[in-house]
Amino acid sequence: MIGVLQARKGVRLQGTPINMVLAGIGNPYIIFQLSNYAAQVGTKTFRIKRIQGLNEAGADSIIHICAGVVDWLPPLLTLNGMPFDFVEDELPEVEWAVDMQCWTAVANVTIQVEVEEIG
Repeated sequence: MIGVLQARKGVRLQGTPINMVLAGIGNPYIIFQLSNYAAQVGTKTFRIKRIQGLNEAGADSIIHICAGVVDWLPPLLTLNGMPFDFVEDELPEVEWAVDMQCWTAVANVTIQVEVEEIG
């Protein structure tokens, strides 16, 4: 069944791969920035379609996808030395209107997101 947010289609974009070399809630990384430009009309929003990366931390780690210090998704478990790939069927349907940030419990986790931007 298609969710309410799935009914609206947008443009798929990939964020830059980010290597999170500092751990902890005090060190959030911006992993996707909301598009803004001078001629923009209205507010753009986006939905996460995929989260992928590699845990090179030397230990299992929890990834927190957030805006500021508030988690917008449940924490994601990644295993030491293993790539991870969470697809849209595994992720809750959340629409963002702010920059997406991320922090990890252990340093040296690389992450990249793919989103669908709606405008």
